[in-house]
Amino acid sequence: MQGTRRARFELRTPAGVADVDLPLPGLYNVYNALAAAALGLALGAPLDDVVSGLQEVSPAFGRAETVRLRDRDLSILLVKNPAGANEVLRTLTLEPGEHDVFAVLNDNVADGRDVSWVWDADFEVLADRIRRVTCSGTRAAEMAVRMKYAGVPPERIEVRGDLAAGLDAAIGDGDGPLYALPTYTAMLALREELVARGAAKESFT
Repeated sequence: MQGTRRARFELRTPAGVADVDLPLPGLYNVYNALAAAALGLALGAPLDDVVSGLQEVSPAFGRAETVRLRDRDLSILLVKNPAGANEVLRTLTLEPGEHDVFAVLNDNVADGRDVSWVWDADFEVLADRIRRVTCSGTRAAEMAVRMKYAGVPPERIEVRGDLAAGLDAAIGDGDGPLYALPTYTAMLALREELVARGAAKESFT
């Protein structure tokens, strides 16, 4: 695994062995790549074509997408349930140093009204590596409480319910990457804000 940008793995198949440089992060995307490779090979695609296809994929919007905002890289890593959140958090632990995080928790219909799932996500694995976390969204306060109980010092937690204000606070005047962890509708709203600021291209869902 190579942090939040990519993953490298060895693909062993009946057709041969190949190294794959996947431009997507996390073990979960390796699993997806293995499934796609198995299907392609089963349908008769040559191994070289399968490897080439895997190495040319690009992140879907909001899912390991990285944009540039105020001279900082902002990586958007969708989290919407404990399983997915845990994979994202474990991937973040592969990045060196301390992290600036923008956690956006919404409880709209598409997200699910019950946000208690955040207590089943293992934020503890990252807590001692968080330099600053800005909590935003309709349930920003609940996310801040979760971060506090995960072990993030309160002085490193900021609550800004409004997404635009939260984004400004999270970006601040720092340098280095910023990792946004939004739920589904929060991700859509964040991308709309980034499009409006000229930092992202409009996508169609």
